[in-house]
Amino acid sequence: MASSDFDTFGLHVLCIDDSKSQLALYRDQLEGMYTVTGAETYEEAVACLSASHPDLIILDMNMPRVTGLEFLDILRFTPNYSRIPVIIVSGDNEPKVIKEAFRRGAADYVRKPYDPEELDLRILRLFKLLAGASQTQKADSSSALTSAQGSLVKSLEELASARDNENTRHLERIGLYAAELARSASRTTRFRGEITEDFISKIGEMACLHDIGKVNIPDYMLHKSEPLTEREFDFIKKHTSDGARTIDMIRLTFPDYGFLDFARDLILYHHERWDGTGYPEGLREHKIPLVARIIALADTFDSVMTKRVYREAVDFDDACAIIGDGKGTAFDPDLVEVFRFCHASFKEISSKHGD
Repeated sequence: MASSDFDTFGLHVLCIDDSKSQLALYRDQLEGMYTVTGAETYEEAVACLSASHPDLIILDMNMPRVTGLEFLDILRFTPNYSRIPVIIVSGDNEPKVIKEAFRRGAADYVRKPYDPEELDLRILRLFKLLAGASQTQKADSSSALTSAQGSLVKSLEELASARDNENTRHLERIGLYAAELARSASRTTRFRGEITEDFISKIGEMACLHDIGKVNIPDYMLHKSEPLTEREFDFIKKHTSDGARTIDMIRLTFPDYGFLDFARDLILYHHERWDGTGYPEGLREHKIPLVARIIALADTFDSVMTKRVYREAVDFDDACAIIGDGKGTAFDPDLVEVFRFCHASFKEISSKHGD
């Protein structure tokens, strides 16, 4: 371990590598000076990022599913994490790969096999540079719990937005549509007992998290213009359970954050269908949580109106017709009836918040 008079107390290093043995080496090497957290998967990495904002990330380039370069993009386009320095530690020594890593925001690149003392010195150098620069103020530990909850949701929202590769306001609109549908449903006899003001507020705030599991999907699948293969579609369907697993990992750090159960339901079940032919569990009718039934309708409505690389968008009237056609098959028939009374509000949202 490199000696230094620089105070490293409280500094947190997140090490991301799919090798248990490599993570063990990092812990043995660094734990004397830093708080060290290891993540073998990107679900674990996202949970660590959300639960405890690290001061530095050590990232392997050759992770399964999403590459190190793709994860650098996710961090770069997530405002809450874009300033965290990233040191790439990799056996890929191709000059073009190293240059691309720096273009995408890496602070340093260490080639494997590496000298442990050299890595120590590089980490220390980065922390000294950060100490000399103006730093973002730490959150006041006396802040209200609701403020901490809001910060956590905001961080997850930014991660979801960074993976929404279509450069649209889709995630923003989902929350507006879902809150409007829930608000209208709360006025009906059928839903009055289930939907409270707190429910409406939470679904509006957390709807944007529904596809957080897509952090695990490689770019080539998200950008693919031709139809997905059956194997690729099966892979993409895992984003619901991957997203729910991320929330489960965050709950281990914040066991009192019961509001995350609400987010978990909408993340895990928003692709279930009323007739039981959806995924991941094939739930049907009222076994599907109400929050997920609302998100399913709102997501479909906005998705078909949003241009994608693999298809054109439809207009407002056609989107309404698609929702109507899904009554009793894709969607809760009672929610479709509520939707019919929301057309004017949905049209206003679509117009005000268009791409």
